[in-house]
Amino acid sequence: MKLLLENWRKYISEVGMGFDMAKSIEYTAFVLDKVSHQKLSQLAPEGWKVFAHHMTMIPPTEQKQRLPSEQFYEGCLTVTAIAQNERVIAARVDTTSQNLYTKVDGSPHITIATNPEAGGKPAMSNEFVEQDFKPIDPIEICGKVEEVAK
Repeated sequence: MKLLLENWRKYISEVGMGFDMAKSIEYTAFVLDKVSHQKLSQLAPEGWKVFAHHMTMIPPTEQKQRLPSEQFYEGCLTVTAIAQNERVIAARVDTTSQNLYTKVDGSPHITIATNPEAGGKPAMSNEFVEQDFKPIDPIEICGKVEEVAK
């Protein structure tokens, strides 16, 4: 009986923390609206595959629980820099104004595009370090935090 009660308490705790529901979530991200997507798409080199969809906050490998409700921000952020190599281009996002939660290593960023001819993949944007980003005139991007379903 004691074991049953302990397991029940653990289950209730997990559900309360969002562990159970998190199983249906692929990742949590700040998803861009259509206008912001178009702004960033213009930065993609000719012939590259455009993404410019979201800034990952909790990647699939870390999506073990739901985001606290106060983190479901809807509004605008600022792109302050760009990093690019022969395979991928990414925009660094300044999240300090909203203090958004993130479990992503490195700089908060949005993958703008990849070069298919060079074998570029969106995940390669995670390889950029802070020194790779070059300052640009700020670009306002808008959207909302969403839990993207599997």
